[in-house]
Amino acid sequence: MLPNAAHPNPPLVDLTVLAHLEQQFNDAGPARAFARDYIAGFGDRCLRLTRSLADQDLPAALEAALSLRNSSLMLGAERLVALTATFEAAISSGDLDAARRALPGIERCGLDTIRELETRYLDPA
Repeated sequence: MLPNAAHPNPPLVDLTVLAHLEQQFNDAGPARAFARDYIAGFGDRCLRLTRSLADQDLPAALEAALSLRNSSLMLGAERLVALTATFEAAISSGDLDAARRALPGIERCGLDTIRELETRYLDPA
């Protein structure tokens, strides 16, 4: 499910998605491990986006975007899903300038998402 125009500013993280994952496993451990793995892998995913775009390797850029979008979707990182979908659309249409313009926002949002996960989910006060 992609965000739509009805939600122009989706939340960084929809914690109900993680709560649902916890319920599916009847245990918070796997969901928390997934969140930690997501955080650990975010830098590599961003690097793949940047490198593939710099190399003008559109199939690799699309693959990297799909990886980031799908893992973000599974985590409930709705704002990052929306930004990554914009990047994907730019790559799919061959608009490399628009894809380049999207990268800083994806990185900032990803870092904000990580902080949100750390403070509201992994280590709530």
